[in-house]
Amino acid sequence: MKQAIALRNYVLLHDDGRIHYPFTKYLTDQFSNPHTQELAAQSLRVLYRFCNAHQIELSLRAIDGRCLTYNETKELADLCYRPLTEIEAMSTKKIIFLTSPQSGKAPKGLPGAVTPNSAKKRLNQIAGYLDFYMKVFLLPNIRSESIRNKITIEYETTINKLNKSIKGTKQNHHLAIKSLPTEKYLSIIEAVFVRPEECFQTNSGKPSRTLYRDRAMALLSCEGLRPGTLGNISMADFQPISGHLTIQDNRAKRSERITTNTPKLKLGDSTQVNSASETLISLWPSTAQAIQEYIDGERSAVLRKRMTNRSAGFLFLSEGGNPIKHRGSITEMFAKLGRRLATQGLLDVADDPYFPNQKKYDFYGYVLRHSAASFFLTEKCREISHNQNKAPPRDFKDVPDRIKDQMKLRFGWTAKSNMPEIYAARALSVAANITLMDFHQGLLDAAQKRKIASGILNDS
Repeated sequence: MKQAIALRNYVLLHDDGRIHYPFTKYLTDQFSNPHTQELAAQSLRVLYRFCNAHQIELSLRAIDGRCLTYNETKELADLCYRPLTEIEAMSTKKIIFLTSPQSGKAPKGLPGAVTPNSAKKRLNQIAGYLDFYMKVFLLPNIRSESIRNKITIEYETTINKLNKSIKGTKQNHHLAIKSLPTEKYLSIIEAVFVRPEECFQTNSGKPSRTLYRDRAMALLSCEGLRPGTLGNISMADFQPISGHLTIQDNRAKRSERITTNTPKLKLGDSTQVNSASETLISLWPSTAQAIQEYIDGERSAVLRKRMTNRSAGFLFLSEGGNPIKHRGSITEMFAKLGRRLATQGLLDVADDPYFPNQKKYDFYGYVLRHSAASFFLTEKCREISHNQNKAPPRDFKDVPDRIKDQMKLRFGWTAKSNMPEIYAARALSVAANITLMDFHQGLLDAAQKRKIASGILNDS
């Protein structure tokens, strides 16, 4: 299948150019965010290839009140673990074989296989489409009440099976929050700000030509910004005098077509979700200074090299003077930074219980965001406890609501988001462990002192 954008409609086409109307209507009616539309389209292309290979025609099956069989839902789930490019390149015969019992288990652990979470999302999108197809295309056009009831039961059974076929991983458990310990987090901020020439280098070991740009982006990530947001910031969003940064959707400034690879604000174009991603944050003085040094130095130099200003008003530019067009550029910057931090010993795990069997911390943009959120919560709780002369909270229900609300505003979460709870559980569990370790160390020290005192007394 092929996909195209036509007058803000997301269109899926058959190989011969005909529009697949049910798919297109689902994508256009149900989603307004281009990123979500593209992800949903990929799931529908998997469904299309599966049905085409197995000669499944949903409209014909509806005449008999049928949807997918139990075995077909299992086979479809296994196919969702395959990369889309591989699925669409396969012959019909191979798809039938790979989704048959003779092929064995799905390739969950093989290189290139789709992760359980991604496969689960595919099935969830397919289930959403089947629900839409039943309600919009089937039920209104079937007169027989008995057939409508049968179709409803069959589709609901299939949808429920698809939604439960793959469990995925527990992303929302607080132990999945891979934030760095406070001392590591602060040491990285210090290294990036004070010694940028050691942190941002070319493959040959020379300071990068985008050293000050990368330093500013890394420090903004330490403030909690998402990687995609970094490439979305405009010059007008930065307020150097007050030290504030406006987080808002700036995609309208771009001249190129927006894709899933375009750096953009999360939920910026969505009308289906009440997004809290747009906000105003106060920057640390070091971050504001790093941004200004980049503007006055590298950014100005890049623009002076060209006859025309190609920046479109964006803050962070490529070496060619254009806005950063691909998220991969930001991802690669963090990957290089991680390698440099590792050589400096700043990612050594030591005895951190949250990273078992690892010698070094994983490092990417979201690790800094996670660390910023955990640090923000811990410091706010400590600050309030100090002012009120109370012990820090040991459970999320004891964290003041104003801190939770501040976190939602600072990190761009919706009012109903449970993310503060997850970070609180992680931060407070760490604090509890530290308290217990201090307590037990005190017991050991007291026992040792008692032994020493007893030995002295016995000797005398």
